[in-house]
Amino acid sequence: MALSDILSKMDETDKKQITKGLKRTLEKKKDIRPSFSQTWVRPYAPKNAQKIKEYEIQNTKVSLYKLSSETEDLYHVIPPEYEIDKNRVRIISSVKETLAEHHAEAEEFTDSSRVKDFIKKKGKELIQRKADEAGIELGENRKEEIEELQKLSHLLSKYTAGYGVLETMLNDFNIEDIYADAPSEQNNVYVEINTDGDIRSKCKTNVYLSSKDMGSIISRFRLESGEPFSEAYPVLEADLEQYDTRITAIGEPLSSDGIAIALRRRVTEPWTLPKLIRMGSLTPLSAGLLSFLIDGRSTILVAGSRGAGKTTLLGALMLEFPMSQRILTIEDTRELPTQGMQSIGYNIQSLMSASGVSKGEMEAEEVLRVSLRLGESAIVMGEVRGKEAKTLYEAMRAGTAGSAVMGTIHGNSAEGVYDRVVHDIGIAEESFAATDIVVIAGIVRPGGVQKRERKVTQISEYSDKRFSDLMRYDGELDPTDFFKRNSEKIGEIARSWGLNYNEAIENIRLRARIREKMVEVSKEKKDDRILKAGWVSKSNTKFWNLISRHGPEENYERIEKEWMRWFEERTKYA
Repeated sequence: MALSDILSKMDETDKKQITKGLKRTLEKKKDIRPSFSQTWVRPYAPKNAQKIKEYEIQNTKVSLYKLSSETEDLYHVIPPEYEIDKNRVRIISSVKETLAEHHAEAEEFTDSSRVKDFIKKKGKELIQRKADEAGIELGENRKEEIEELQKLSHLLSKYTAGYGVLETMLNDFNIEDIYADAPSEQNNVYVEINTDGDIRSKCKTNVYLSSKDMGSIISRFRLESGEPFSEAYPVLEADLEQYDTRITAIGEPLSSDGIAIALRRRVTEPWTLPKLIRMGSLTPLSAGLLSFLIDGRSTILVAGSRGAGKTTLLGALMLEFPMSQRILTIEDTRELPTQGMQSIGYNIQSLMSASGVSKGEMEAEEVLRVSLRLGESAIVMGEVRGKEAKTLYEAMRAGTAGSAVMGTIHGNSAEGVYDRVVHDIGIAEESFAATDIVVIAGIVRPGGVQKRERKVTQISEYSDKRFSDLMRYDGELDPTDFFKRNSEKIGEIARSWGLNYNEAIENIRLRARIREKMVEVSKEKKDDRILKAGWVSKSNTKFWNLISRHGPEENYERIEKEWMRWFEERTKYA
C-alpha cells in the first residue's frame, strides 16, 4: 500500500504526527556525527543563506551566514574531526571505550587540565596499539606518525575530558554567549557574537547537543567547580577559568524538559572607547564627553538591560583614568578587565564579595567598607543592587568614597535608575544627589529590524532634583547633543580646572577628535591593535602631558597638532 493511501485513511491529527515524524527523520539524515561524539552537526547551510564572513578557530572553519527569510542568522561550524576517515573514527571510538576502564584512575585528578593530560598520554599508547592491531598506517614515516598520534590524542581528550564541539565555540573569541535550551536534541545551540557587518548579534548554529552530551558536559562542569547538581540542587553556577567563562546550568525539576545551559564570556581584554566608536556603539563626541566627565572625577552609573553592554562600557570608561590613579573594583563575579589593565601598568586592586559563584566570605556591603579604608582610590562597583548601595551613598555624601565612583545598575533610562535607587533600594532622595551622571547602554533596532545594536542611548546629569540630558540617541544616525548650551557638571569641572565654559567644550571636542583619529588610522591600516587598551593608555597619557606642558591658555590647536604628530609617528610602522 502506498504512503498516500495510508495517509488518506487517517484523521488530521494522525496525519500531522506522521508527517512531522517523517520530516524529523529526513532532516536527521542530513546531520552528521562521528561515533565518538554525541553532538549532531548539520553540514550544509540553507539554500537562502548568504555567506558574510569566514574565518578559522584552531583549524576549524567558521562561516557566518545571513538568512534573509528568517529572523536569525547562522553561525556554521564543521569541526575537522567530523570529516576524518572511517578507520581513524573507529580507532578513536575504540580507544574511548577502552579508556572508560581507566575512569577511576582519571578521577583521581580534580583539575580538568590534568585529566586531559592523562588521557592524551594514555590515549597515544592505545591509539598506536589499536592502529597496529588493525594494520592501519598513521603516517608514511615516524615524524608523520608522531604528528598524527598527537592530533588524534588531542581529539580524544576533547571528546572524553573536554567539551567536544562546544569547546570549539569556547575558543572562538567572537562569541560572547552560548545557549543550549531543553530538550537540547530538538533545539539548535545559539550564540551571541560581536556584531559583524550585516550579521545579527544573536545567531542559531548548526549544532545540536544530545541529552547524553548535556549529561557529560554537566559532569565536567561539576568536576571544574566542585558544586552539586541534582534534583535537590537543580542549578549549577561556576566559572570555567580556562575559557574565562561563567556558566549557569538548570535541570529537573526546575527545567522539566531536561538540562539547559548558558555560558557567558568574561571580558579579559579591556574594551576601549575608540573600539566602541568603531563598533558604532557611540560617537566620537559622546566618547570625548565621557572621557572629560571621568577626568573630572564624576560619579557615574552605567545602566541598561541584560546584554546591553553595561560591563563592557564600564571597562572602557575605566581606561579613561590616568595610570597614576589607584582603582579598586568590587564584584561578586569577575567580569571587569582588571587583569588586562594590570598587565599594561594600571594600579588596580580587585575585591571579591560573596556570591553563589565566588564563595567569598564577605558581603558586598562589608567589602565596600573595607575598600573605603584602603586609602584614596577610585571605586568601581561591578553592580550596585543591595545594602551596599546605602553604604556607598553615605560615603559619597560624606566625601569619603574616594576620588571617583562608577558602577553598573539595571535600568533603561535615567529616570528608571532614580526609581530603582530611591524606591527599590531605599536610598534617600537627598543622597541620590551624589550621583552626577547616568549613562544608558541600550539595545536598539533601527527601523524595527531584527538586528540588534548596542548603543549609548543617553548621557544625563542629575542636578537640582532633576535630570538634564547631555546627549540622547532617538533613532537618528547620530545622537543629539545638548551639553554645549549649559551643564552644571561641565561648568563645575571647568571651574575646578580654571577654564571657562567654552574652553571646557573645546577640551571635549579635542578628546573626540583624538579618538576619531585613532579609529580612522585603524581602518586605514586594517589594524585593530591601535584601538586596544595599550594604545589608548599611551594616547591618553600623551594628551595629559601636553595639557600639563602647554595649558589651555595657549589654545588647544597646538596641543592637537603635537598629539597628531606624535600619533602619526608612533603608528607609522604599526
